[in-house]
Amino acid sequence: MSSKLAPLRLGSPIRFRDRWEGRLSALEVDAGWEVINLVASRGLLWSSDMRLPFTAVSDWSGNHVVLDCTSDEAFGRRLAPVAAHVRVLLAKSSLTMAGVHLAGALVERAQRRVRHLLIRQGVAASQERKVAVEQVSLENGCLRLVVQVGNLPLYRGDEDLRILAREALARHPYLTADDRRGLVVEGSDGTIRLAGNVRTPQAKAWAAQAASVDEAVGLQNEIMDDIHLEIAVAQALEQAGLFRTALVYLRSSLGQVTLFGSAPSAQAIEEIVRVASRVPGVRSVASRLEVRVRSLFRDGA
Repeated sequence: MSSKLAPLRLGSPIRFRDRWEGRLSALEVDAGWEVINLVASRGLLWSSDMRLPFTAVSDWSGNHVVLDCTSDEAFGRRLAPVAAHVRVLLAKSSLTMAGVHLAGALVERAQRRVRHLLIRQGVAASQERKVAVEQVSLENGCLRLVVQVGNLPLYRGDEDLRILAREALARHPYLTADDRRGLVVEGSDGTIRLAGNVRTPQAKAWAAQAASVDEAVGLQNEIMDDIHLEIAVAQALEQAGLFRTALVYLRSSLGQVTLFGSAPSAQAIEEIVRVASRVPGVRSVASRLEVRVRSLFRDGA
């Protein structure tokens, strides 16, 4: 599950095509919060800064920034920054509240537009909070928030959310070990996604209850339980017209479907297995279907 938003943290190391060099020291955004340029810094005692077009960035995460150029091209001033009226976001950006500083931004991958700023109290990353850009004004290098920092939601990365949800599922008193093994937990853009298989509708509800951690902005429950999966497979076979000539019974065990009964030919059995395998939530299909042999003599002949 790929994330549409990804954090750009100030101070993140930069990886060029040839080597790692420098760190992200600032972002330049336009009036619509689109990231136009980034500022890369290298060196300690005699540091040098280089403005680079954000179009040169091929990927980024909370841990690093990847540029599709060499470090010599970047620091040799062979990549011209975009000339535009920009506003600068850097760690030293003035904030209206003491003890709070800018840690980075959540940037939309497709449009490369800042959606949230990451604000940190103290030095611990666990204290990062996110604020929508609609709640921020940037004037003369000073960030002003229209809400109190304590009222802002804590920011958790997608991997942190996944870990929190997995831990909550492991602690739930009613979920069985089999149910836990059949679950898939992902995080994307602050939302937890649950998928996989459990045995009962009640187990599906318990999993959603456990994974609804406070730090997440939402929950997508795409779990399939065995009872509803058996119904879904039967409906798919019915819609394909396969029940007209075949007699099929089925059972699901955590998404592993077993088919019983008979069909008029080996080709019909192959079609039944194919249709059942395509039903969402089916992990595997085992066929115990038999070809029905027609009698050479009719009753009473």
